[in-house]
Amino acid sequence: MTYVKAADDHMFTSETEWHTLIATGLVAGEVSPSAIARYAGIHPARAEAAIDLARQSGLINHDGSVDEIIKLQLIADLPKESVARINASVARHLFTGGPETLLDAIGHARAAGSLVEPDEMVAMADHGGKMSLLLGDYRSAFELLQLAADLDTSKDLSGQGHRLCDLALAVDGLGDVSLGRQHLARAVSLGELAGDSGLMARAAVQYALPTDWYAGDPRAARLLQRATEMDQDPDNRVSLQAARALIEMRIPLTMDDGHQLAWITRPAVAQGLADEALDASQTCSTEVRTLALLAWRATHRSPAHLAKRRSVSIEALDLSQRLRHASHQVEAAVQLNVDAIESGDRPLADQAMAVARWVAERDGNPRLKWRAYCLAAGAAYLDGDLATAHSFRQMAGSVGRDAKLPGWFGADMLFIAQEVIAADKLDEIQNYLFDDSFPGMANPIGRSCVAYMFARTGDTQTAERHIRRAMRQLDEESSYLLLATRITSVALLTKTSDILEELVPVLTPWTDHIAVDSNSWWCDGPVNIWLADIHHALGRDEIAGALLDQAEDVARSMNDQRTIRRIEDLQSQLRLTVDPLSNGVLNERETHVLRLLASGATNAEIARELSYSVSTIRDDTTAIYRKLQVKGRAEAVGRAIHLNLINRPS
Repeated sequence: MTYVKAADDHMFTSETEWHTLIATGLVAGEVSPSAIARYAGIHPARAEAAIDLARQSGLINHDGSVDEIIKLQLIADLPKESVARINASVARHLFTGGPETLLDAIGHARAAGSLVEPDEMVAMADHGGKMSLLLGDYRSAFELLQLAADLDTSKDLSGQGHRLCDLALAVDGLGDVSLGRQHLARAVSLGELAGDSGLMARAAVQYALPTDWYAGDPRAARLLQRATEMDQDPDNRVSLQAARALIEMRIPLTMDDGHQLAWITRPAVAQGLADEALDASQTCSTEVRTLALLAWRATHRSPAHLAKRRSVSIEALDLSQRLRHASHQVEAAVQLNVDAIESGDRPLADQAMAVARWVAERDGNPRLKWRAYCLAAGAAYLDGDLATAHSFRQMAGSVGRDAKLPGWFGADMLFIAQEVIAADKLDEIQNYLFDDSFPGMANPIGRSCVAYMFARTGDTQTAERHIRRAMRQLDEESSYLLLATRITSVALLTKTSDILEELVPVLTPWTDHIAVDSNSWWCDGPVNIWLADIHHALGRDEIAGALLDQAEDVARSMNDQRTIRRIEDLQSQLRLTVDPLSNGVLNERETHVLRLLASGATNAEIARELSYSVSTIRDDTTAIYRKLQVKGRAEAVGRAIHLNLINRPS
């Protein structure tokens, strides 16, 4: 008998023997000692010897590759039964290797033929699809779940329905919500046929999300109703009620080429449902509780709910992060960002934005990327960084346009309006003097932006007509403060005093808030600055000055560069109109504080002397500086002596 000797003394009886081992590795897709040993059932040292011989003979190149012709020949020399057996073994091994190897596992399972039963392949594909969904790999999830659906010949209607729900998540993640909803409609039908109330509830709730796709979708409402009529467990009942609240909250006012541009809110219908769902969810699963929190937050957008909105958004973000639910995480982060900005908490707003961007960048869903980019654009406009804002706007517009996302057109138009208004170039403004036929005019914020541009060009009559109509559309549940401040900006230009007077009671209750869009696309700064502008325009400079002092601290803490510049401009205007010699320019306490300042007392000493807090004395000194048109203590004392408001200290 002739023996072929390898470098490590492992003996082969023939060339065919080690050729077979190399071919085993090629079928497995990995020519390595461990792979050959695993699938040939030999010791790794013997596999290593076979590889050494293959290198010596030129079958394996220096870089470890094998020429395609040689590869095909070696595999062809193996019996078909052996190739099938190897593929079956590889498929089962890769199936346990994690989501990265699942597609390869399916390929080997197909090559194994009858050695891998269809039911086994279906189970492998289903498992792989679910794993890929968790990782945000929607393309792999779609391919695996679609394969499972194609191979499934069972009569398990519930199993097929739940797979359709997973498949809908996959195609939604790829940006095709419409196809996803077709899968969900079929899943609802399967749930009814199977009498599976859980499947019915899951499919109906999933169909209702995301609500920004079709507000007030009547088909979603019908599916939720059909699921509700079945006998549901407590968790499903709460989920269905939360989803119903989301569907009922908004109905579209107008649409253009599939884009929803304006809505009518129905809080009287939706908020009761959301309140009940939130209360009942305290004893439900984490997933149901998260949905109830998101539903409550989405149906309570009024400034009156700000304190609770913050706590709800914080809890929703915390729970969605535990669940690793990408869509819920981004939704909760966006809402928390809005709540933080409206309450003047810039650090919290930045944290929420960071979460949204981190999740969106690691997930394959274009809708989440679009929302994160819009959030970043809004923050950049707030900072006065127009270049960065423009970059994020273009990124958001590109993603939204390519995926045909609802809302991208409206968001893009608002961003463009901010850029044009910030640039204040009449030649650019001329391009946006739209008439009532323009789709964006259906949105009152869009209308108020166009009105501003008419006012800047001097067409005050058209501008006034638009803001009067926008004024009628004020809705506390739909970017209430931002719309009010946008109307204010136009009324100040057109000097429409009756509208300015109407805006005072609209804005005054919210002086501790910041005007921001409900999606955080546009921030108009503290409400105080707008009230200060209104009172100044109406000749009430004393009130304007006090409001301005309050607005400045908030604007600086928010790094709101646009508002800081506006405050400086208004302060200059107030200095020109305030007469320090007018009767009562300083009240009694301010005069007393000024005398103590002249004596050299510190704020703390003055506070003890007058039995007030240090912060109150600090506010008094700020008011004194403003009224006397000075910047510091020494200058204030000198000017007061010059005006005979106090005596010169000895």
